[in-house]
Amino acid sequence: MKKLFCYCMTAALIAGCSFGCSGKGSGKNSSSSAVSEPVSESTVVNNAARPFLGKWEAYKAFVLDEEYEDEYAGYPLSALMKLEIFEDHTAAITTATNPRRKDYTNDYYKWNITTEDGNDTLHINSPEDNYDCRIEQGQLIVTYTDANDGSVIYLLPVDKFSENQSTTEAGLDKVDFSGYYGKWESEEATAEGETYTETMGDYPINVAFRLELRGDSSATLSVFGESMDYEWEPDKKDELYMWDDYEGFSIKTDGDRLVLDNEYGLVIKLRKVEEFEDYDFSAAADSAPDDDAILYPEEPEETT
Repeated sequence: MKKLFCYCMTAALIAGCSFGCSGKGSGKNSSSSAVSEPVSESTVVNNAARPFLGKWEAYKAFVLDEEYEDEYAGYPLSALMKLEIFEDHTAAITTATNPRRKDYTNDYYKWNITTEDGNDTLHINSPEDNYDCRIEQGQLIVTYTDANDGSVIYLLPVDKFSENQSTTEAGLDKVDFSGYYGKWESEEATAEGETYTETMGDYPINVAFRLELRGDSSATLSVFGESMDYEWEPDKKDELYMWDDYEGFSIKTDGDRLVLDNEYGLVIKLRKVEEFEDYDFSAAADSAPDDDAILYPEEPEETT
């Protein structure tokens, strides 16, 4: 999962701000920067954590000294974060910052709570993302643990999360999409105006992108050996849409080929295979094009 605050910073960059997601230090609200006393689990659920439990939805963001209350980078504020905190020390974060604003939920978060000078901070953690949450005047204030840039997302408690307007055609439940299921490997890729048919870097083109699309609405895309999980759903009678936190691909057929298009200049044509061949991705790792640059190409700078 791409870090949510890195997404916010990237959007700010596109808007003309200067920021880098690297070189993050411990934030002023980081649990690692304060000496705090953990609250026992039995006390957490009954007392300190009780105000944090339930559903919270973003309504305001503060990024790079700018306050956003209506929308952020073209998205409604609620798309930045819908957070649900459960009694069993787990949490789920839903975002909808992919191009077609589809909800994507990560439910693998764990939480713990610390207290310093009588103030409670709930820490939401995963192997990739860590957030610090505190409550002030009935709102949940969320900061990214490892960032020290002052960026904040503000959330309010809700009984039900707001729903995004669907762009999906009606009547698709009767359409058979089983022909899309299975394993697919790339035979051609176009990125930033250049088409690759033999190799990308030192990688054979057939191992550069590998897709497994399953009938349970899940999919895995491997980019130079790095796997990423997606959800998918029918979008039109001849098109699926696959997405994660803030990236997405339309999926169409072209004869017996599958075509993925991220609608930002990356188009991948794939052929179906029974099994993926074994390949040592580490052997060509130094020559691989930057997968972030391919999946998230920078927009050209405007000239005046």
